[in-house]
Amino acid sequence: NSRTIVVASRPLSPLRISFSMSASSSASSESESKPVVGILCGGGPAPGMNGVIAAASLAAISAGYKVIGFLEGFKYISEGRTDQCITLTVDDVSRIHTKGGSILKTSRANPTKKVEHLENCLRVFRELGVSKLITIGGDDTAFSASTLATHAGDKLAVVHVPKTIDNDLPLPPSQPTFGFTTATEFGSTIIASLMEDSKTAPRWFLVEAMGRKAGHLGLALGKTSGAHLTP
Repeated sequence: NSRTIVVASRPLSPLRISFSMSASSSASSESESKPVVGILCGGGPAPGMNGVIAAASLAAISAGYKVIGFLEGFKYISEGRTDQCITLTVDDVSRIHTKGGSILKTSRANPTKKVEHLENCLRVFRELGVSKLITIGGDDTAFSASTLATHAGDKLAVVHVPKTIDNDLPLPPSQPTFGFTTATEFGSTIIASLMEDSKTAPRWFLVEAMGRKAGHLGLALGKTSGAHLTP
């Protein structure tokens, strides 16, 4: 009964996440609490994080949801803490897409390392009424999100947005993870400058790119910059 969805968007195109209200929820009275969507970021920084936070928050708010942003990913909720989260409003997110980084910050905390941490996360979601969770991150965050969805069953619907400059998540062909294209563009600019230096002071320059176990970023940098050798 677990429900995990991976959402991918093409570079520079708007991210679309749909929210729907059940008949009972749409007819709820003002005295009843709104359904809650949680958003968090995991892993390293990547361009576009604030854009995703803004798009998801605005879509959820428009559909009648309350949006809670969890600070520094799974770090604090893995400890069972509910004091490191904020309610996101239209004013909070409507202009953040032009800014770098993440207003929710990020961390590499992984709640799947300990059963206690996994249970703490689920308990925090129950206490705050979170029925839908949007995670923004790479391979490690995707695994954490999937594990949470499995353990929560039909109590928590999870959407993972693939964010990593490594481009190492299994998406459809021609669908890069967001952050990868920008990293390639910036990296190729740096390599172009190094090539000019190598002409001035004749010698080989060695450039090492990130990517964990994947070589997508290194290969892309080599191709776009016209490197002599990409091992």
